[in-house]
Amino acid sequence: MSKLICSSAIGGAHQWVARAEAKLGEAIREKGEGCRVGFPDTAYYLPVIYSFTGEKVERLGDLAKVLVHARSLLPQVPAEKVWLPYLGNTLDAGVATLFALEAIEACKYVVGPDPVEGIWLGAASDVIMRERGVEFVDGTAPGFAAVTGAAPTSEVAVKIARELQEKNIYVFMAGSTNGGQFARQLKDEGVQLGWESRLVPFGPDVSALIYPMGFASRSALSFGNVKPGDFKANLRYNKERIFAFVLALGEVDEEKYSAAAGALNYGFPVIADTDIPQILPTGICTYEHVVSSVPHESMVEKALEVRGCKVRITKVPIPVPYGPAFEGERIRKQDTRVEFGGNLTPAFEFVTMAGMDEIEDGTIEIIGPDVDDVPVGAALPLAIWVEAAGRKMQPDFEAILERQIHHLVNGAEGIWHMGQRDIVWTRISKSGFDRGLRLRHYGEILHAKLLGNYPAIVDKVKVTLITDLAEVERRLDVARQTYIERNRRLESMTDESVELFYSCLLCQSFAPNHVCVVTPERLGLCGAYNWLDAKAAYEIDETGPNQPVKKGACLDPVKGQWAGVDEYVHQGSHKTVPSVCAYSIMDRPMTSCGCFEVICAIVPECNGIMAVNREYTGDTPAGMTFSTLAGSVGGGQQTPGFMGCGKVFLTSRKFLFAEGGHKRLIWMTKNLKKALGEDLEKRFEEQGVPDLMDRIPDETDAIDPKEIRAYLERVGHPVLQMGDISAFAGDGEAAPVQEATASAPAESRPADEAPVEASPREKGYTPGQMESLKAEIMGQIRDELKQGLTREIVNDIIGVLSERFLGAEPRAQGLSAPAAQAAAPREEQETRPSARERIGAVRTFAIRKDTCGKPVCEVTLGATKGQGGTRGRTYRIGGDTAMPFHLWEGRMPNSPLVAMEVFDKVSPKYPDVLRAVWGELLSDPARMAKACVEKYGADLISVRLEGTHPEKGGLSPQDALALVRSVLEAVDVPLVVVGHSHFETHNEVMKEIARGCEGENLLLSWVEQENYRTVAGVALAYGHTLVAQSPIDVNISKQLNILLSNMNIPPERIVIDPITSAVGYGIEYTYSVMERIRLTGLGGDTPLASPMIVSPGQECARIKECRAPEKDFPAWGELGRRAALWELATAVPLLYAGASILVMYHPEAAVALKRTIGRLMDGR
Repeated sequence: MSKLICSSAIGGAHQWVARAEAKLGEAIREKGEGCRVGFPDTAYYLPVIYSFTGEKVERLGDLAKVLVHARSLLPQVPAEKVWLPYLGNTLDAGVATLFALEAIEACKYVVGPDPVEGIWLGAASDVIMRERGVEFVDGTAPGFAAVTGAAPTSEVAVKIARELQEKNIYVFMAGSTNGGQFARQLKDEGVQLGWESRLVPFGPDVSALIYPMGFASRSALSFGNVKPGDFKANLRYNKERIFAFVLALGEVDEEKYSAAAGALNYGFPVIADTDIPQILPTGICTYEHVVSSVPHESMVEKALEVRGCKVRITKVPIPVPYGPAFEGERIRKQDTRVEFGGNLTPAFEFVTMAGMDEIEDGTIEIIGPDVDDVPVGAALPLAIWVEAAGRKMQPDFEAILERQIHHLVNGAEGIWHMGQRDIVWTRISKSGFDRGLRLRHYGEILHAKLLGNYPAIVDKVKVTLITDLAEVERRLDVARQTYIERNRRLESMTDESVELFYSCLLCQSFAPNHVCVVTPERLGLCGAYNWLDAKAAYEIDETGPNQPVKKGACLDPVKGQWAGVDEYVHQGSHKTVPSVCAYSIMDRPMTSCGCFEVICAIVPECNGIMAVNREYTGDTPAGMTFSTLAGSVGGGQQTPGFMGCGKVFLTSRKFLFAEGGHKRLIWMTKNLKKALGEDLEKRFEEQGVPDLMDRIPDETDAIDPKEIRAYLERVGHPVLQMGDISAFAGDGEAAPVQEATASAPAESRPADEAPVEASPREKGYTPGQMESLKAEIMGQIRDELKQGLTREIVNDIIGVLSERFLGAEPRAQGLSAPAAQAAAPREEQETRPSARERIGAVRTFAIRKDTCGKPVCEVTLGATKGQGGTRGRTYRIGGDTAMPFHLWEGRMPNSPLVAMEVFDKVSPKYPDVLRAVWGELLSDPARMAKACVEKYGADLISVRLEGTHPEKGGLSPQDALALVRSVLEAVDVPLVVVGHSHFETHNEVMKEIARGCEGENLLLSWVEQENYRTVAGVALAYGHTLVAQSPIDVNISKQLNILLSNMNIPPERIVIDPITSAVGYGIEYTYSVMERIRLTGLGGDTPLASPMIVSPGQECARIKECRAPEKDFPAWGELGRRAALWELATAVPLLYAGASILVMYHPEAAVALKRTIGRLMDGR
């Protein structure tokens, strides 16, 4: 800490408090202590004082008490030669200064001079704060700059202001330097000032700097759920969410030092153009506190860097469309303007880390000829050399960013790209060239997307595009050396050398209980993620599917078992997998998803393990193809003797470690041997069998286990001398290990088991006797499988259930005579009770009751007059402690609700059968809503605003608001407001409606992972609830709710839309996703413990069965009845899956659904 800064700040604070006391004294003398005081049009009193202390300053007498507190905060003014002040003293002085500044400005509203005069705007109202505050919440405005003083010239002032405007940063101006003011400099140059231009002049005095701080305080109170008086939470919110900084232009005196100390209490650093002492260590601020002597031309960039402020580039600046839809584009040879690489020329891509001061953000340099300089169809060499800088950038992240180049540049129409590292091939099409696409645009894409997609680690990007052959080859040597070093770095890491592993839950959408644990020596099953990748992915996105897993105590170093890993897997698998062994295939192997590159499986006849890769389509020693094996092994199952893994795991020292290592490999595909040969031979040599590769057969040598066995005996495979592999199969229980090491694979038996009984081979059986014994056992198994017992039991169960619940006639017992004879001997048939008799004998049994780890969060819909709205009734959903209608094992306090939908504009695809039902009401949403409630008993009304889509009507946000208000007036039930997928328009519409219906607690639908900030912000600002939509994916649903909670959206303001489908169109899958969401939430996973909303009406309106007339499909029956039944048949399963709100279209289906819900809630 600088003694000069601290001393000056403390001295300035004493001056400010004295001035505030004098100003307050003047006001009390003129108006009296009972005079009301405050800023106009705000419910936050004096917001800085309110947020720091919780004091509601309403009268001048209240303000006097605050200034007493301010004086008590003042540290002693430091002596000239004695070092006294510390950071705490300086921050206290800053808070005292803030209180004094707010007191002075508040008193101006009482006794003058008027803060609103000329260009000066004074305090912002709550209306402005909410409107503009949403932009800070959704990232539209990255932050604000509080500018005090004046630039050396008006031209410099304009340049700074323009640069801030270009980055969408608000500029809040106050104070002067030698009588000059930044705001007046702009005004003199004809620059428009005001909230619309984001150049906001608050006041001419330094005391007006309190207004930006008040704006920040109100943002924390309004959007951050910060409680008045919780100054620590106020600091945290502003430090983490409001990316603001102070630009101090010109001379800095004691008064400005103390105001700057006040800003530090918000985590806002100070950037100065003069040579003042610096405070560089991090602490209260994210990075440095005070940085000085910054040139004006780099002042904005430096301020953004020090504050950690990320500027979002919302549109990639290229002359062709950009988006994921173009990633599948193919450019044929005859359509190519120019190409690079592809074995025609050298080409590579490389990302390297740079220092923050080493590059200038946005620089794009081309070395060599551009596309214009070569003939059509030419091939050029290419190096895409990317330098990335960031405060949190690490060398480990280089490869992560490098791998993104492929899909990032492929997003541009007219560019085709494949490969990575030094195996690259890319083309620019003739049509793209004609529209202006050039080599430079590769750099524009990478700059925009790396900054936009990876803001946590990337602050600056420089791209150099090289087509000069000599320079490409020179840099290629450098890149290849780095590629090698990256590979070696991971190779040198061991599982013992780290304390954290990482999870990957990406595949839980289709393998719900699968948890992939990625370690330095075991990469992910898909082969795409190693430990460094997962670590980097977590650093980039802390809410993503890659989470740190603490190893905990080592339970078994040979099998690879840790207490912390077991605990994480148990929770992550929804408590279905209690334990895993990372190095064993026989004892609790890691679960398999379905994305694995390789399947390893036991071949009992050979006492070893086979390995087959996904690309191999032939038969395997297991008697099944890869795809058949995958169906048995995948889906999140833990199958001893079978294991999915990444290819590279076969080259790990921990592969089959518990069972004896690589010597257990008895069959591999030829492709695998070729791909992994060099690395495998290293492992074989380490284990004392350098020629093992030649002893492992592939599909060209043998496939049948007997033939493989003969091959192994012929070549002397070491597996023949190893113990029986089945002895390694554990009982699933973790056994403590006293003294164990993981330096070498287990040889003959598991390290934690007693010696097992000798196998038949070890007892001295001949190979012929063993084959005879196996044949006899297999024959017995086959005979048992041919028995008809299963058919008998199933038929008897069906018969009993049909009699008891469907009223069917009793069925004849047993099988036909031939089947009965095949099933069992006659005397056994006569004495053994049938399945019917066994089931019929059951009179009572205990019902299993699952325990609830977390009730579904209760959400209130709508608001009455007393709650700030206009609804005649409100509803609560959620609160369940068991699966839907499992009333015997938990509570279901709130009934599911039926909503019916009205439209601003009816789609041409709206079914004719529904047009006939609704008639002219379709064109009058308010009347239709009234009919839905009064005639059909709708609990809620959903208002679909499809007509605001620019391609489907282009209605304005004001039109949408007028419609919603008309529906609110027509009915007294809560509303759901549904937008569309054109995000830009959707966000503007939701902002207008949220603002215009403040306090109504509308259910705003929807937000999603790629577009949630704006709508979430207006929901916070104006008191509404959100629908969080995810694409039939449990993980994305969870991640979105985490993102919303990070924005301080409380759980009781979130309803999940998992997206569903109609009967016959995949409802079984959407049902399973909903069921997993509900089960996981009840199991204690808070982000998934939210109520759900579904739209059976919309889904059924799309399908043929609800549109096709009976003349085309007479067997389907009458259309009107069919449409209603289909919608009802879609809704009921979703009701059982956990839906709390069901949006219906057909009135008959809606009425029937309400009856069904009523009966179910009554337990009938």
